[in-house]
Amino acid sequence: MHAVGSKVVVVGERFCAPFAVELDVSQKSALKSDFEVRDPQNRLVFKLDSHALSLHDKKVLVDQDGNPILCAHKAKLISAHEKWEASLGDKYDEEKKLFWLQKAKVMQFKTHLEVFLPSNPGPNPDFTVKGDFLERQVQIFCGEDSIIAEVKRKMTASNVLMDKHSFVVTVWPNVDQAFIATLVVVMDEIQD
Repeated sequence: MHAVGSKVVVVGERFCAPFAVELDVSQKSALKSDFEVRDPQNRLVFKLDSHALSLHDKKVLVDQDGNPILCAHKAKLISAHEKWEASLGDKYDEEKKLFWLQKAKVMQFKTHLEVFLPSNPGPNPDFTVKGDFLERQVQIFCGEDSIIAEVKRKMTASNVLMDKHSFVVTVWPNVDQAFIATLVVVMDEIQD
């Protein structure tokens, strides 16, 4: 995490706003694992596209113009903890790693994910995600106790009928929205 004043910057400072932002994160169709992220005026902010050859194993976050920002992929480690890694660009690059996340415990009934930055020697995570993601009630914390975003399920008739995953994400002021949007979609992949 790059501390820029009182900002929480993981992907880039340009993705921070000086005010709280409500984002609509919605699966484009029940058949594909692609997501769109829109602002309250329904303007496209980001898209997270899965790639046909990797399906659930790779997501590329692009801006509203289609420019790649980061790539998140499921790590190929044999582990009881499901692990995802993210780096700058449209292909995963260890040298440009931004963060990695995993389940805090192998068996868990509630969501508890730990997010680590490359500069963290461990064992304490830089960010934690806690709540009940199946019910879409989750909080994202900087460390263990400072809330930086909340995720809630967006219930509409079409979302329920079409089994589309849709969330309202409130991102606190000066928090990296690209980072939070990526975490939400990866959480959906882990919990699906």
